[in-house]
Amino acid sequence: MAKRITKARTRPSALVRAEHNGAPVHLSTPQRRVFDEAVRLGEDLADDVESKVAAYGRWLLQAVFGNDAASALDEKTKNPVWLELVRRSGGPSLRISRRMLYVALQVAAYDKRITDESWRSLDAGRKELLLPLEDERRLRDAAHHVTSFKLTQTKTRAYVGEILAKGGGAQQVRITGPVLMGRMRKLRESLDGAGVLRRVRALHGELGPKERQEISGEIEKLREVLQAIAREVRGR
Repeated sequence: MAKRITKARTRPSALVRAEHNGAPVHLSTPQRRVFDEAVRLGEDLADDVESKVAAYGRWLLQAVFGNDAASALDEKTKNPVWLELVRRSGGPSLRISRRMLYVALQVAAYDKRITDESWRSLDAGRKELLLPLEDERRLRDAAHHVTSFKLTQTKTRAYVGEILAKGGGAQQVRITGPVLMGRMRKLRESLDGAGVLRRVRALHGELGPKERQEISGEIEKLREVLQAIAREVRGR
């Protein structure tokens, strides 16, 4: 019996060129008009898809998880509605993929928990690429990097891959009561006292509007972090 030879599936040359940063293709004037229209329609399609996925994610968060982002992000959730949605995803009764289902919910949950403007300003596509980082602080830092350097989706994917390759995925936080107490006391002591307030009052005239806004934003984030820690310590 003759041995069956299976040919390896070749990849489209356009994808290969794109991945290797091929030089731009010269277009004639008529071709440029077609290209510009294709770009415009593609942008409309992207906006429409992202808008609908985001709206679906917000609805899932509210209706299925009672707007509880922590529960929505819990990989071990026993929520019966969610479990059935996941089971049916990709099938005839729920024709969206399991990946899209998870992405819609996770982006909505992190949108609720992460108030940083660098995260909020990202499009849904790049938010999705950052999701493997999992940890909120890493997501914020990565979002800031992506927006600061205006990374494309391709470069964002590579950036996340580098972080994960270096062991930069979500890390288990190990903290004890005394350690937590020490950190809280050190933070309080570094900011407490009349001397600090006098210096901050003097800084008001030295700082520009942008710096004052950034500091105020960090203070607000710190307040939210401390409130969250207090709730957990008190048992909500």
